[in-house]
Amino acid sequence: MIYVTGDLHGFVGLSRLKDWKEGRAGDYLIVAGDFGYPWDFSEEEGAEIAWLESRPYRVLFVDGNHERFDHWTARPTEPWGGGMVQRLADGSPIMRLMRSEVYEIDGARIFTLGGAASIDRAYRTPYVDWWPHEVPIEQDLDQARANLDTVGWKVGYVITHTCPKRLMARTLHPSLPISGLPDECLTRFLDEVDARLDFKHWYYGHFHGDRDIDERHTLLFERIVPIGAGVDGRSRLDIKGVG
Repeated sequence: MIYVTGDLHGFVGLSRLKDWKEGRAGDYLIVAGDFGYPWDFSEEEGAEIAWLESRPYRVLFVDGNHERFDHWTARPTEPWGGGMVQRLADGSPIMRLMRSEVYEIDGARIFTLGGAASIDRAYRTPYVDWWPHEVPIEQDLDQARANLDTVGWKVGYVITHTCPKRLMARTLHPSLPISGLPDECLTRFLDEVDARLDFKHWYYGHFHGDRDIDERHTLLFERIVPIGAGVDGRSRLDIKGVG
């Protein structure tokens, strides 16, 4: 079984997982960005990571905008599940699902594309608590197209950190600006993916909310749901009566 949740932000969201009892051996939990580990490499953080690594389920994540990218740029890549991944540390079961990849996980084909822009970057310190790597570059988008070409632009699920631009108004408060954001190139590309790709359901985080935007797009933050389900945990197929 695969489960999906929203931003963890390191220890900030760890209690959510400590209260979660559904994960079993052989299951996967995918965090839709802002996983947040590692961050300060403290002894306390090491204990938290060890706890995550000891879970019967395996923790996977796409990157968000609040990640320690200097750590991840130094980590080696390896093939796993039909795509490339990075382990948090050598031998760790915790893995980053990299940008632009298509994976086969527990019988599900999943396209992943992490990254987003920090709207508070003006108040952050470059290479201390903010990295320009947070937004995918054009090469990442070209690689995504190439990888989707290989599967005929058909997957089961999409997991990103931010959302297509066309969903911004429904995701954010309508009075907030949705144009001219630093990651507009990314969100416009996600519009392209949304229009071209044959998929069942799309999950994203970043906006700190839990709700179904429509039948096929779900914003996640604190909820943990089985893949294919909306925020209520019910399968979209079951709801439509064809499951």
